[in-house]
Parts: sequence; C-alpha cells; structure tokens
Amino acid sequence: MSRINVRLPQPPKEWDKSWAQRTISTIELQLNEINSSASATPYQTTNVTKDYVLDADSTTLAEVADVLGTLIEDLKAKGVIS
Repeated sequence: MSRINVRLPQPPKEWDKSWAQRTISTIELQLNEINSSASATPYQTTNVTKDYVLDADSTTLAEVADVLGTLIEDLKAKGVIS
C-alpha cells in the first residue's frame, strides 16, 4: 500500500462553511480511496502452511510461497484485501 499524503485545506481566520465542506469532501475522498479494493478479483491461496519467518540468507521457494500465502490470508482476515 502506498503512503497517502493528504493536505487538508487551511482553516480560514473566520468561520467559512465552504472550507468545512471542502475539508469533509477531501476526507471522504481519501477514505474511499483507502477502502477501495486493490483488485476486483479476490486473492485465493491453497496449500499454505502458516509461516511468519523468512530467512533471507537461507530459504526455499516453498518457504517464500508460504510466507506470502500467510501474509495474504492475514490481510484478508483483517479486511485489507478481498
């Protein structure tokens, strides 16, 4: 996920309804962006053995696949991806 850099409108010295509306619109747009699914097709994993350790100096393709599969399943469980 990329880092989101949001600049909200600067508040005016005196109350201004249009500033509040712009701020709310900006926040709503950013929330929609954050909550939108990265892919319309849900990720599917099979034959994954839960693995949270990846030894970068000594690993196998199967271990990398298990770590990736574990990450995908955890992100799905938290609702980050579908």
